[in-house]
Amino acid sequence: MFSTSIYVLNFEPYASWNKQKNITKTHWISILEVHFLLILFSSRITIKSLKFYFKKKKTFPFNGQLGLPGDLILPKEDIDKALEKLMKSIVGRCDFYNKQLSTFSDLGRHPLGRVVTFAYYGLVPYDQLEHSLSNELCWCEISKIPDLIIDHNRILNNVLKRLRKGLLRHPVAFYTLSKQFILSEIIGVYEQAFNQKLDVRNFRKKLLASGLVKRVGQFRKIEKAAGRPPELYEMNTIKTNTKDRIHFDFLKTDSE
Repeated sequence: MFSTSIYVLNFEPYASWNKQKNITKTHWISILEVHFLLILFSSRITIKSLKFYFKKKKTFPFNGQLGLPGDLILPKEDIDKALEKLMKSIVGRCDFYNKQLSTFSDLGRHPLGRVVTFAYYGLVPYDQLEHSLSNELCWCEISKIPDLIIDHNRILNNVLKRLRKGLLRHPVAFYTLSKQFILSEIIGVYEQAFNQKLDVRNFRKKLLASGLVKRVGQFRKIEKAAGRPPELYEMNTIKTNTKDRIHFDFLKTDSE
């Protein structure tokens, strides 16, 4: 999830800039902050799970509390460039799936003053994180979301609603997977996102009939696994370039 926020003036690292402009903390100015929430799916462990990354805040008034990872945008800094810089600092790259969510501008939502947040969310495969995360960041499973600062839980809940609707209509699940995957990994994404067990046979049938996946002709070797190894698939890019609905109507969203 990404967001840009408008902050009051007495906020570091703007002190030197404020001094140059002869502006005191009683004035207001549009100052931007970028936030980023990474959504990924881990299938390399016993329990498959969707994960979110949060950051432990070090600055007043949120010392030690968890919130969406972010960074300030300086007055003359381009928002897109700042967002790209932030994504690279966390993920190691910025060429992954991301979408804008909405704007959060309620009065009094931030203890430092008037703050307007434009929120985004992004999906990336677990194995495409190009470097280890800093000690300030921690991952949380979808079933163990903690209390976050101000209204960040509300933003997260809105992202989950949008993600679930997207999973029913578009092939966004593939953006959380490696280039080659097994069908149980896709099933895991949907079960985690909707918090419900699927009729696996029915789901596989609908997925294969959708034309969204194609067989690779290879199998994944799993150590100490009994039986035939699972078959590998790839996303059918010709099919997924369309806006066709996936038609997984047996799943329910929060609004239904």
